[in-house]
Amino acid sequence: MSTAPMTALSRPRASNRRPFDALSTRTKSARAARSRWVAARAAGDAKPKAKVAVFVSGGGSNLRALHAAMEDGRVNAEVAVVVSNIPSCGGVEWSRERGIPTLTYPPKKGEDGLTPDALVAQLRDAGVGYVLLAGYLRLIPPQLCRAYEDKMLNIHPALLPAFGGKGMHGHHVHEAVVASGVRFTGPTVHFVNEEFDKGKIVAQRHVRVAPSDTPDDVAANVLRLEHEVFSHVVSALVDGRIRFRDGDGVPVIVGEDGTEE
Repeated sequence: MSTAPMTALSRPRASNRRPFDALSTRTKSARAARSRWVAARAAGDAKPKAKVAVFVSGGGSNLRALHAAMEDGRVNAEVAVVVSNIPSCGGVEWSRERGIPTLTYPPKKGEDGLTPDALVAQLRDAGVGYVLLAGYLRLIPPQLCRAYEDKMLNIHPALLPAFGGKGMHGHHVHEAVVASGVRFTGPTVHFVNEEFDKGKIVAQRHVRVAPSDTPDDVAANVLRLEHEVFSHVVSALVDGRIRFRDGDGVPVIVGEDGTEE
Protein backbone atom coordinates (compact mmCIF):
# COMPACT_ATOMS: atom_id res chain seq x y z
CA MET A 1 0.00 0.00 0.00
CA SER A 2 1.28 3.47 -0.85
CA THR A 3 2.31 5.70 2.02
CA ALA A 4 2.03 8.91 0.01
CA PRO A 5 0.30 11.61 2.06
CA MET A 6 -3.30 12.39 1.24
CA THR A 7 -4.40 15.98 0.77
CA ALA A 8 -8.11 15.24 0.70
CA LEU A 9 -10.48 12.75 2.23
CA SER A 10 -9.54 9.34 0.87
CA ARG A 11 -12.41 6.92 0.48
CA PRO A 12 -11.39 3.29 0.22
CA ARG A 13 -12.48 0.64 -2.17
CA ALA A 14 -15.54 -0.71 -1.46
CA SER A 15 -8.89 -12.21 29.55
CA ASN A 16 -12.51 -11.91 30.71
CA ARG A 17 -11.43 -10.94 34.20
CA ARG A 18 -12.90 -7.66 35.45
CA PRO A 19 -10.19 -5.28 36.66
CA PHE A 20 -12.50 -4.04 39.43
CA ASP A 21 -16.02 -4.69 40.64
CA ALA A 22 -17.54 -1.31 39.76
CA LEU A 23 -17.25 -2.09 36.07
CA SER A 24 -20.33 -4.31 36.20
CA THR A 25 -22.43 -1.43 37.56
CA ARG A 26 -21.31 0.91 34.80
CA THR A 27 -21.94 -1.80 32.22
CA LYS A 28 -25.52 -2.18 33.45
CA SER A 29 -25.94 1.60 33.30
CA ALA A 30 -24.59 1.67 29.73
CA ARG A 31 -27.01 -1.08 28.71
CA ALA A 32 -29.90 0.81 30.28
CA ALA A 33 -28.86 3.97 28.42
CA ARG A 34 -28.70 2.00 25.21
CA SER A 35 -32.23 0.65 25.77
CA ARG A 36 -33.51 4.19 26.33
CA TRP A 37 -31.73 5.41 23.20
CA VAL A 38 -33.16 2.59 21.07
CA ALA A 39 -36.64 3.32 22.40
CA ALA A 40 -36.25 7.03 21.67
CA ARG A 41 -35.04 6.30 18.15
CA ALA A 42 -38.00 4.04 17.53
CA ALA A 43 -40.28 6.86 18.70
CA GLY A 44 -38.50 9.34 16.43
CA ASP A 45 -37.11 11.40 19.34
CA ALA A 46 -33.38 10.62 19.01
CA LYS A 47 -31.00 13.53 18.47
CA PRO A 48 -28.97 13.54 15.23
CA LYS A 49 -25.70 11.69 15.56
CA ALA A 50 -22.64 13.84 16.18
CA LYS A 51 -19.80 13.48 13.68
CA VAL A 52 -16.36 12.75 15.10
CA ALA A 53 -12.83 12.44 13.75
CA VAL A 54 -10.67 9.76 15.34
CA PHE A 55 -6.88 10.11 15.21
CA VAL A 56 -4.76 6.93 15.35
CA SER A 57 -1.17 5.82 14.88
CA GLY A 58 -1.43 2.07 15.44
CA GLY A 59 -3.80 -0.88 15.38
CA GLY A 60 -6.79 1.17 16.43
CA SER A 61 -8.29 -0.93 19.25
CA ASN A 62 -9.79 2.18 20.86
CA LEU A 63 -11.13 3.27 17.48
CA ARG A 64 -12.83 -0.11 17.12
CA ALA A 65 -14.25 0.04 20.64
CA LEU A 66 -15.62 3.53 20.02
CA HIS A 67 -17.14 2.47 16.73
CA ALA A 68 -18.82 -0.51 18.42
CA ALA A 69 -20.25 1.79 21.11
CA MET A 70 -21.62 4.06 18.39
CA GLU A 71 -23.12 1.15 16.49
CA ASP A 72 -24.98 -0.26 19.49
CA GLY A 73 -26.24 3.11 20.72
CA ARG A 74 -24.04 3.74 23.77
CA VAL A 75 -22.55 6.78 22.03
CA ASN A 76 -24.75 9.00 19.87
CA ALA A 77 -22.14 9.67 17.20
CA GLU A 78 -20.57 8.33 14.03
CA VAL A 79 -16.99 8.28 12.79
CA ALA A 80 -16.86 10.75 9.90
CA VAL A 81 -13.12 10.47 9.24
CA VAL A 82 -10.03 8.75 10.59
CA VAL A 83 -6.75 10.69 10.64
CA SER A 84 -3.29 9.12 10.98
CA ASN A 85 0.36 9.99 10.60
CA ILE A 86 0.92 6.40 9.41
CA PRO A 87 -1.37 5.63 6.44
CA SER A 88 -0.40 1.94 6.53
CA CYS A 89 -1.30 1.39 10.19
CA GLY A 90 -3.93 -1.11 11.29
CA GLY A 91 -6.42 1.55 12.31
CA VAL A 92 -6.42 3.07 8.83
CA GLU A 93 -6.68 -0.33 7.14
CA TRP A 94 -9.64 -1.23 9.37
CA SER A 95 -11.34 2.08 8.52
CA ARG A 96 -10.88 1.64 4.79
CA GLU A 97 -12.38 -1.84 4.93
CA ARG A 98 -15.52 -0.25 6.41
CA GLY A 99 -15.74 2.66 4.01
CA ILE A 100 -14.68 5.29 6.54
CA PRO A 101 -12.81 8.20 4.90
CA THR A 102 -9.19 8.70 5.94
CA LEU A 103 -6.68 11.54 6.03
CA THR A 104 -2.93 11.57 6.51
CA TYR A 105 -1.48 14.18 8.86
CA PRO A 106 1.22 15.30 9.14
CA PRO A 107 2.94 14.43 5.86
CA LYS A 108 6.38 12.91 5.92
CA LYS A 109 9.26 15.37 6.17
CA GLY A 110 10.03 16.86 2.77
CA GLU A 111 6.73 15.72 1.23
CA ASP A 112 3.70 17.78 0.31
CA GLY A 113 0.55 17.21 2.28
CA LEU A 114 -1.99 18.77 4.58
CA THR A 115 -1.02 21.89 6.51
CA PRO A 116 -2.61 22.42 9.94
CA ASP A 117 -5.06 24.95 8.48
CA ALA A 118 -5.94 22.57 5.65
CA LEU A 119 -6.51 19.79 8.16
CA VAL A 120 -8.97 21.94 10.10
CA ALA A 121 -10.72 22.86 6.84
CA GLN A 122 -11.03 19.20 5.83
CA LEU A 123 -12.55 18.30 9.18
CA ARG A 124 -14.98 21.21 9.00
CA ASP A 125 -15.97 20.20 5.47
CA ALA A 126 -16.69 16.69 6.75
CA GLY A 127 -19.00 18.11 9.41
CA VAL A 128 -16.76 17.01 12.29
CA GLY A 129 -17.88 18.45 15.61
CA TYR A 130 -15.51 16.56 17.90
CA VAL A 131 -11.99 15.13 17.71
CA LEU A 132 -10.90 11.98 19.55
CA LEU A 133 -7.23 11.01 19.90
CA ALA A 134 -7.10 7.23 20.21
CA GLY A 135 -3.42 6.35 20.29
CA TYR A 136 -2.21 9.21 18.10
CA LEU A 137 1.50 9.81 18.66
CA ARG A 138 1.99 13.31 17.30
CA LEU A 139 1.59 16.70 18.95
CA ILE A 140 -1.64 18.38 17.88
CA PRO A 141 -1.09 21.71 16.05
CA PRO A 142 -2.33 24.91 17.73
CA GLN A 143 -4.76 25.55 14.89
CA LEU A 144 -6.62 22.33 15.65
CA CYS A 145 -6.54 22.99 19.40
CA ARG A 146 -8.16 26.37 18.86
CA ALA A 147 -10.73 25.07 16.37
CA TYR A 148 -11.84 22.26 18.71
CA GLU A 149 -11.29 23.79 22.13
CA ASP A 150 -13.19 21.74 24.75
CA LYS A 151 -14.28 19.41 21.95
CA MET A 152 -11.14 17.29 21.63
CA LEU A 153 -10.32 14.35 23.93
CA ASN A 154 -7.30 12.12 24.36
CA ILE A 155 -7.01 8.71 26.04
CA HIS A 156 -3.73 8.16 27.93
CA PRO A 157 -2.77 4.73 29.39
CA ALA A 158 -1.73 5.98 32.85
CA LEU A 159 -3.08 8.03 35.73
CA LEU A 160 -2.06 11.54 34.77
CA PRO A 161 -0.30 13.69 35.75
CA ALA A 162 2.03 10.72 36.45
CA PHE A 163 3.71 8.95 33.53
CA GLY A 164 2.79 11.56 30.95
CA GLY A 165 4.54 13.92 28.56
CA LYS A 166 6.67 13.56 25.47
CA GLY A 167 7.81 10.00 24.82
CA MET A 168 5.39 8.50 27.34
CA HIS A 169 3.11 6.42 25.16
CA GLY A 170 2.19 2.79 24.63
CA HIS A 171 4.50 0.22 26.16
CA HIS A 172 6.91 2.89 27.40
CA VAL A 173 4.24 3.93 29.89
CA HIS A 174 3.60 0.43 31.21
CA GLU A 175 7.31 -0.30 31.54
CA ALA A 176 7.73 2.88 33.57
CA VAL A 177 4.74 1.99 35.75
CA VAL A 178 6.13 -1.44 36.62
CA ALA A 179 9.65 -0.09 37.20
CA SER A 180 8.33 2.62 39.54
CA GLY A 181 6.67 0.19 41.94
CA VAL A 182 3.31 2.01 42.00
CA ARG A 183 0.42 -0.15 43.15
CA PHE A 184 -2.27 1.31 40.90
CA THR A 185 -2.48 2.51 37.32
CA GLY A 186 -5.16 3.05 34.71
CA PRO A 187 -6.33 5.21 31.82
CA THR A 188 -7.02 8.94 31.84
CA VAL A 189 -9.33 10.80 29.46
CA HIS A 190 -8.53 14.49 29.19
CA PHE A 191 -9.18 17.49 27.01
CA VAL A 192 -6.38 18.36 24.61
CA ASN A 193 -4.29 21.54 24.60
CA GLU A 194 -1.00 22.43 22.95
CA GLU A 195 1.15 20.37 25.36
CA PHE A 196 1.47 16.60 25.63
CA ASP A 197 -0.93 15.21 28.28
CA LYS A 198 -1.50 18.60 29.98
CA GLY A 199 -5.19 19.18 29.24
CA LYS A 200 -7.82 19.10 31.99
CA ILE A 201 -8.69 15.60 33.21
CA VAL A 202 -12.28 14.44 32.61
CA ALA A 203 -12.23 10.85 33.91
CA GLN A 204 -9.93 8.12 35.18
CA ARG A 205 -10.22 4.43 36.00
CA HIS A 206 -7.79 2.38 38.07
CA VAL A 207 -6.56 -1.18 38.33
CA ARG A 208 -4.14 -2.77 40.79
CA VAL A 209 -0.57 -3.46 39.75
CA ALA A 210 0.50 -6.73 41.35
CA PRO A 211 4.17 -7.28 42.28
CA SER A 212 4.35 -10.10 39.73
CA ASP A 213 2.78 -8.09 36.88
CA THR A 214 4.81 -7.55 33.72
CA PRO A 215 4.37 -4.54 31.44
CA ASP A 216 2.32 -6.82 29.16
CA ASP A 217 0.02 -7.73 32.05
CA VAL A 218 -0.46 -4.08 32.94
CA ALA A 219 -1.08 -3.12 29.31
CA ALA A 220 -3.82 -5.75 28.94
CA ASN A 221 -5.57 -4.69 32.16
CA VAL A 222 -5.41 -0.99 31.30
CA LEU A 223 -6.61 -1.51 27.73
CA ARG A 224 -9.84 -3.10 28.94
CA LEU A 225 -10.50 -0.01 31.03
CA GLU A 226 -9.58 2.31 28.14
CA HIS A 227 -12.30 0.80 25.97
CA GLU A 228 -14.90 1.34 28.70
CA VAL A 229 -14.01 4.81 29.95
CA PHE A 230 -13.33 6.43 26.57
CA SER A 231 -16.79 5.55 25.27
CA HIS A 232 -18.30 6.71 28.56
CA VAL A 233 -16.69 10.15 28.29
CA VAL A 234 -17.34 10.56 24.57
CA SER A 235 -21.02 9.81 25.18
CA ALA A 236 -21.15 12.57 27.78
CA LEU A 237 -19.30 15.00 25.50
CA VAL A 238 -21.54 14.60 22.46
CA ASP A 239 -24.65 14.68 24.67
CA GLY A 240 -23.57 17.99 26.25
CA ARG A 241 -23.22 16.40 29.69
CA ILE A 242 -19.81 17.82 30.62
CA ARG A 243 -19.86 21.03 32.64
CA PHE A 244 -16.90 23.08 33.82
CA ARG A 245 -16.57 23.77 37.53
CA ASP A 246 -16.75 27.39 38.60
CA GLY A 247 -13.42 28.93 39.50
CA ASP A 248 -10.95 26.40 38.12
CA GLY A 249 -12.75 25.05 35.04
CA VAL A 250 -12.33 21.39 35.98
CA PRO A 251 -14.55 19.24 33.72
CA VAL A 252 -17.34 17.32 35.46
CA ILE A 253 -19.47 14.63 33.84
CA VAL A 254 -23.18 14.90 34.58
CA GLY A 255 -25.03 11.59 34.47
CA GLU A 256 -28.42 11.18 32.86
CA ASP A 257 -29.92 11.18 36.37
CA GLY A 258 -28.16 14.46 37.24
CA THR A 259 -25.43 12.98 39.43
CA GLU A 260 -21.90 14.27 38.92
CA GLU A 261 -18.66 12.31 38.51
